[in-house]
Amino acid sequence: VNSHSILPKMKTVIYILIFSICFFGCKPMEERILGTYDIDPDRGCSNCVENGPELMVFEDWNIDDGSPGHYRFNYENGEGHSGTYDFFQVDTILKLMLYPDSTSFEYYGILGTTQQTDYKVVGNKIKENCDGLLKNCVWVKRD
Repeated sequence: VNSHSILPKMKTVIYILIFSICFFGCKPMEERILGTYDIDPDRGCSNCVENGPELMVFEDWNIDDGSPGHYRFNYENGEGHSGTYDFFQVDTILKLMLYPDSTSFEYYGILGTTQQTDYKVVGNKIKENCDGLLKNCVWVKRD
């Protein structure tokens, strides 16, 4: 096989790979988080399903006018809370901030507060550390 015929093909594959990474991986957090997420009961710690939301919904972010998006968390027991969300930069990390304005009885105590989260948006998943660096509760984005 002639090495000169392989090099242009390899360059093309590398350019496509770089473009794909930038196109799909370089979206701002505000766009990547939009959607509906279900908890993955087979991943993470044993208390993820019990303590975390069963369903997370993030919608209506308008990056042009800077208005915050709306969120809704539904829990396994039928309880939940909803409100607006925004991002706050701490050093080089974007923190997701929740501002609950509607809650079920169980979450009444967080009404009107600011909730700083440790959620990370990675691909089509939201992850939250639950037991050290290697264990995460995972919510998977619906198609």
